[in-house]
Amino acid sequence: MMSAASFAKDDARTTALRSSEMTRFEAQVNANAKVLGSLLDDDLEYTHSNGDLDTKASFIDSLVTGKRDYVSDTATIETLRLFGDVGVIRGKAKVTVASNGKSQDLHIGYTDIWVWKDGRWQMTAWRSARLPDSPVK
Repeated sequence: MMSAASFAKDDARTTALRSSEMTRFEAQVNANAKVLGSLLDDDLEYTHSNGDLDTKASFIDSLVTGKRDYVSDTATIETLRLFGDVGVIRGKAKVTVASNGKSQDLHIGYTDIWVWKDGRWQMTAWRSARLPDSPVK
C-alpha cells in the first residue's frame, strides 16, 4: 500500500512534470538554449512528425540557428502518468513551425518520456505524429 506521504510526493512530482512540459514548449518558441539545456536529457531522442530525428545538441542548435523556428505552439496535456522515476505524457499541440524558410501550421499528437535525474525532470524521448487536420508533407 502507498502511504499519504507517497501520494503527496507523487502529487508534487506530477505538478513539477506538468510545469516542466509547458516550460519546454515555451522555451522552444523562444529558442531559449539555457532553459532547454536544463530540461532536455543529454541522451534525448527527438523524433519530429516528419520523421526527422534530433539529439539534444542538434535540436537546440536547430532552434538557435533558426534552421527550425517554432513560431508558436499551444499544447494540451491529455494524460500524465508516473512510473517511479519515469513520467509519460500524451498530448496534442497546434504548432506553427518554419523550416528552411517555409512555414507550416501543424496539429500533432505526441508522446514524450521524462526521467527524474539530478533532482529535476528531464525529457529523454519525444515522438509526434500529424493528426488528420494537419497538412501532409
